[in-house]
Amino acid sequence: MTNNWIDEENARATNLAKTGETTNKNAPRLIKNVKITTPARKIRSIYIQDLHGKAFDKLTFEQKMIKGKKAPELMEEAIELLLKKYNELPNG
Repeated sequence: MTNNWIDEENARATNLAKTGETTNKNAPRLIKNVKITTPARKIRSIYIQDLHGKAFDKLTFEQKMIKGKKAPELMEEAIELLLKKYNELPNG
């Protein structure tokens, strides 16, 4: 028994999917976005002077405008600098 057109199309589509080729080179291609996962974080309440808080808020805003680091990343960077200064780097 010969293959019908559906079987032929399925075989052709499977072959094209394996090679990544397409029959229409100008057709738009589906691009899957890969979500970047962030590390798990815990809330730690700290009290700082108003002057430092305003400066940190300004820095956070400036970074947001240039699509830079977010507040948690900036705070982690500051903590890492403190830990390095006092030779208290965590394991890992």
